[in-house]
Amino acid sequence: MAGRWLGTLAVVPQTHSSSGSSDQVPVIAVASGKGGVGKSTVAVNLALALHVQGGRVGLVDADLYGPDVPRMLGLRRKREASSVTLFAAKGGPGSRLEVVERHGIQVASAAFLLGENQGLGIQGGIAQLMVRRLITDAAWEGVGCLVVDLPPGTADIQQFVFGLGSRPVFVVVVVTPQVIAHQDARRLIADLRRHSVVSVGGVENMSGQICPSCGERTELFPPAPPEESIWGLVPRLASMPFSARAARDADQGLPVMVTGAVPELAEAYEALAGELQRRIGEADAAEA
Repeated sequence: MAGRWLGTLAVVPQTHSSSGSSDQVPVIAVASGKGGVGKSTVAVNLALALHVQGGRVGLVDADLYGPDVPRMLGLRRKREASSVTLFAAKGGPGSRLEVVERHGIQVASAAFLLGENQGLGIQGGIAQLMVRRLITDAAWEGVGCLVVDLPPGTADIQQFVFGLGSRPVFVVVVVTPQVIAHQDARRLIADLRRHSVVSVGGVENMSGQICPSCGERTELFPPAPPEESIWGLVPRLASMPFSARAARDADQGLPVMVTGAVPELAEAYEALAGELQRRIGEADAAEA
């Protein structure tokens, strides 16, 4: 693992104006049944891990009502917007949404349209159209896959992404150990069966806490009983321990895949990225 971390890059975010299409690029949708399980943290570090392994990755912040991905990457917009242009004529000004490159990955988010204390109050149908723009109308530059951070649950935005018919969609379900997170995730997995998506597996986040002094791992939550967990429905791809150091760094816009400060976590994300690529390759081969 030595020498493979991205490092803390002091870069000026750059916007791209490529007109290349991303219509056939596969989507890795990071989903959860409920909020508060660390789904966005997983999505950000997964995208960075895929980049470390040589991928050209786009990260879509599809949680329109809580678009936190940019801040997790150290990108903030404090100036409030007086208006927001959600749609524009194809080929005209504003027809392609801004993409910002950070730590080697490209990011598209509704947070780039608003001040960080402003909310985006739009209804379900408009929200779906906005997410479609983030996925298909953003100025992506040669990406090979899109990691999409979904809102929690199974509402309008999720239904749109799960129903994308023009590209393969692979879903990763994020839970924490406790039974309530698994209960809601089971609802999500049941809903996935209605769609033509590949449920790749699950990630157990906050699976224990790493002691900053001795490195010993202790449980944070009692585990869900086997008969109520999701592990009988989907394979467990990775278990991510909680680290106070990683949490503090993340609040400063420095994900663990950038700092490498908690090797156990960074190694787990790299293993997750490798396992995802393997399973996606198997799914593609089965479709061929």
